[in-house]
Amino acid sequence: MMESLKESEISMADVTDIVYKIIVVGDAEVGKTALARRFTMDQFDDSYIFTLGVDFFAKEIKVKRTLIKLVIYDTAGQEKFDFIRGLYFEGAAGAIIAYDITNRQSFERVGHWIMQVHQHCEGIPIELVATKLDLEDQRTVTLKEGQKRAKQDKMTFIESSSKESIHVTDVFQKLAERIWEKYEKLSSALSDE
Repeated sequence: MMESLKESEISMADVTDIVYKIIVVGDAEVGKTALARRFTMDQFDDSYIFTLGVDFFAKEIKVKRTLIKLVIYDTAGQEKFDFIRGLYFEGAAGAIIAYDITNRQSFERVGHWIMQVHQHCEGIPIELVATKLDLEDQRTVTLKEGQKRAKQDKMTFIESSSKESIHVTDVFQKLAERIWEKYEKLSSALSDE
């Protein structure tokens, strides 16, 4: 039998202060779902099952001593879902554009994903994430190319591996901190008026 919590047993530390909606976009098979699953559930599955429309994940993190719930919208990368994908962008606070370091075409389509994000949610922080760092021996996109593209489009950049759990938490923590800073500046500007 499940016991209910008394009000006195719930501390303020248990209450989520803020919710940020994060969209994850990129071509099919670049590892968007693997990234979200590793971050939220600390799980990795070698099998590939393509996303139908969108999958949802959630996890709480701390930014500047504030508990923030990240609600992650993992969008389908196949072109046949273009017509519906934009519906999930509304209200996004930040975006992750993912490409696979072993798939040059996924990197060359980063511009397409940037346009998609800007079309539906202008002005949000965007992070460019290179996935599958564990496949370094099969790399077709260099670290410098990724860094250059991110700098060119004013995005942060990070390389990661969901399989090996390399920089996965950093991907989401960095983006949440950028969103926090954006809202903090906006709040400060509004209070100065």
